[in-house]
Amino acid sequence: VGIGYGDGYPRHAKNGTPILINDVLCLLIGRVSMDLICVDISSTKANVGDNAILWGDEQLPIEVVANNSDTISYELFTGLSARVNFELVP
Repeated sequence: VGIGYGDGYPRHAKNGTPILINDVLCLLIGRVSMDLICVDISSTKANVGDNAILWGDEQLPIEVVANNSDTISYELFTGLSARVNFELVP
């Protein structure tokens, strides 16, 4: 997935941190790079260009990712860089 700590994704996210791809819970593999994270997609049929939800869906509250990164949700919100396209959904 084309996001990393250069975009504000937490550098200390642990192996196994959840990510949603095609509404299927998948897990982070390995370390977070500056511009890239690797995700185990064996549980879904993923294609280049599919959407990935890093946090914020009802299935994946930001607190879950924050806990897996040994931080708090506010740090994740405020750490996003201008390179990131995001959508606020009320």
